[in-house]
Amino acid sequence: MKRRDNRELHLLVVEDNIGDFVLVEEFLLEEFEQIRLSHVTTFQKAKTQIESNTKYDLILLDLSLPDNNGEELIDDMMTITHSTPVVILTGYTDLAFSAKSLAKGVSDYLLKDELSPTLLYKSIIYSLERNIFSAKIKESEKNYRDLFELSPEPMMLFCLDTYKFLNVNQAAISNYGYSKEEFLSMTLLDIKPEKEIESAKDVIQETRHAKNITLQGEHRHVKKNGDIIYVEITGSSLEYEGRDVRIALARDVTEKRREEERLKLLESVITHSTEAVVILEAEPDKKEGRRILYVNQAFTNMTGYNSDEVTGKTLHFLNGPKTDQDQLEKLRQSMKRWEICEVELLNYKKDGTRFWINTSMVPVGKGEDGYSHWVAIGRNITDQKMHEQQLQTTIQEKEVLLSEIHHRVKNNLAVISGMMQLQAFDEKNREVQLRLYDSIFRIQTMATIHELLYQSESFSQLMFSDIIEKLVKGVNDTLESGKDIDLVIDKAEIELNINQAIPCSLIINEVITNIYKHAFTGRDHGRVDVKISEQNGKVILKIADDGVGLPDNFIIDDSGSL
Repeated sequence: MKRRDNRELHLLVVEDNIGDFVLVEEFLLEEFEQIRLSHVTTFQKAKTQIESNTKYDLILLDLSLPDNNGEELIDDMMTITHSTPVVILTGYTDLAFSAKSLAKGVSDYLLKDELSPTLLYKSIIYSLERNIFSAKIKESEKNYRDLFELSPEPMMLFCLDTYKFLNVNQAAISNYGYSKEEFLSMTLLDIKPEKEIESAKDVIQETRHAKNITLQGEHRHVKKNGDIIYVEITGSSLEYEGRDVRIALARDVTEKRREEERLKLLESVITHSTEAVVILEAEPDKKEGRRILYVNQAFTNMTGYNSDEVTGKTLHFLNGPKTDQDQLEKLRQSMKRWEICEVELLNYKKDGTRFWINTSMVPVGKGEDGYSHWVAIGRNITDQKMHEQQLQTTIQEKEVLLSEIHHRVKNNLAVISGMMQLQAFDEKNREVQLRLYDSIFRIQTMATIHELLYQSESFSQLMFSDIIEKLVKGVNDTLESGKDIDLVIDKAEIELNINQAIPCSLIINEVITNIYKHAFTGRDHGRVDVKISEQNGKVILKIADDGVGLPDNFIIDDSGSL
């Protein structure tokens, strides 16, 4: 007994002749074990069945129906069947019509007079298999079309003979600035710089038959706005609609190329820098600390250690007995907080030689994800430190010398003042004696300035209020008036340089001396007020007493005194 096909199939038979339907049914039952048939007699009924979403594996269609027939019936049926295969069953023997039917998409064209179980079976199986294969092809085409259209990188299809664009995707349109219509009116050579057109032709023809190709070297394209970009080309040659074509992907690597050039420049700067550059791990090892990943040649020149000797170690091996621990702690705390830090350290070379280094430690970030490395930049400041030390020694020597000079000047002035005091004691003429005392006060005033200078930290600046207190005390001790004078000083913190201090002090000396000699005649007690202030960038000095005051007939312009 013949073995029947056991696949489950559901067929729709559109046939108005019941005898023909019965014959077809017999043929099918002879070949298929589990076939299920639905039968309608008109096109409208078939349309209703199909549009009711009933799933059919195949449709057997008679071309002569009561409500539709011939070519029009085929067109209408193909409109509603979509992907379901249609096999024509007809009594027409017109070969031209059968060819036209197949061109419209029907799966097969069978003559009823020649029909047999085997022929019908083969036609159905062929139609089903071809439909599955066709569906796969359509799915594959869709996938390739989606891959082409949805690719984020520009993709182009062009003819290898004419270089004319046959298709471009949306990424190419967006990246190059041309519309699709503009692209399809252009050739590949239109987006090449003029000087590179001939070389581009040579490359394309040399690789004409390459199935998979990646073009090495620099390739440049020109956008619609005139910008030139660098691209990496990958592609494949194939046959399309009877023509040799190439599908190419052009990846814009302009920014990548710029970044590579920038990195090469930075690498060159680091490599050839005269300052030591060390790259360390971002996070410290639990035992060792932050290990060294890279050192440049300047580091080797500075320390004597080469890259192989220090990679994997920490920078602590450069420290020694004289290294400032406070500076190291400052560095540790700053790095713990991921802060830029600058320190000066006394370190030790490979041969034990000490050297001073100014080190800046900078964390290198990787965006929002924190830091990836530390970069230490070191500059040898040994010569600078030696110069500073020499300068400091020189300054100290000069300070000692200046102090000694001011001290000796003060002592010499004191000797002169003492000699004049002795002269004043022996002088019988009261007028001469008073003039000697005036000179003594002036000499003492200058001596006071020099005394304050060698006692202060500065040899050029003096606190004005201190000068006044010294001057008043000196006048009081010299005159020995025996009067009880209250000195009230309201002072602001104002400094004068030596060129200002000496003439101002002489003026103050004249005023204070005059007050002591004349203001408190006939009195045992008096008060002197001194006020120093600064207003609008000027120093204001006011000296007042509560003594007898100036005579009524005193005219300052007529005074003959100093």
